[in-house]
Amino acid sequence: MWWLIPLFLAGFILVHAAKMLRLYLVLMEHKIGFGRFVLLYLKTTLVNLIIPLKLGELYRIFCISRETKHWQVGVLSILVDRFFDTLALCMILLPLDILIFGRLSFITLSFMGIMALIVICYVSILPTFQYLNRYIIRQKSSARAMAALKGLDVVKIWYDFTQNLIRGRFALILLFSFAGWLLEIGTIKLLAAYLTIPFGVGDFTGYIEAIFGIGSSELLKPYTLYGILFMFVFTLIGIAVMFIKSRSKKKA
Repeated sequence: MWWLIPLFLAGFILVHAAKMLRLYLVLMEHKIGFGRFVLLYLKTTLVNLIIPLKLGELYRIFCISRETKHWQVGVLSILVDRFFDTLALCMILLPLDILIFGRLSFITLSFMGIMALIVICYVSILPTFQYLNRYIIRQKSSARAMAALKGLDVVKIWYDFTQNLIRGRFALILLFSFAGWLLEIGTIKLLAAYLTIPFGVGDFTGYIEAIFGIGSSELLKPYTLYGILFMFVFTLIGIAVMFIKSRSKKKA
């Protein structure tokens, strides 16, 4: 079964290539050098794998904010990335739950509820802003009204930042999200075969629940440990390549 190891490694690389390209699409307008972006993705993903419950995303927010010089971009790019990641996951979990279990799992219902709330808030922002902005300008002139207008301006700025992150790239970002999850299912299946652990299509829901600590999966720990090992090696390679490139530029 040794031949499953290179297949698993190839699958792992493809999974993170899809996820990395998704985030790159989100940040494309900010013109981060691709080499620097790859290293940013590798080191932040390594931290994310080490710290449980996706809390490593805080480090990614910090790194992106420092790279782009805009902390709003750091926050919103990760929120957008997580949104599309979760949207694609829901598109996979929903038919699996219905066809295999005949009901929606708790994790699927939770994701769908969160996604619905985000979508409702997002589509409501612009018309609400326009209405309140007109109303306050016409009807009020107090200090509170001025503070409310400033607050509305902040909301509009954040809305515009989000628009700039996804404009014209919605379908591509979703496509890479969907590809990432399908590739991850295949990669986990390869690891299960190597470790001789049963893993059917229906077990994927249990794996996702285990990530958030509301279920258990025999594959979560080994998949995470292999991921940390591979990502550590790739990060070291990335640092070495960037160091060699910087040295060669100085010599030139």
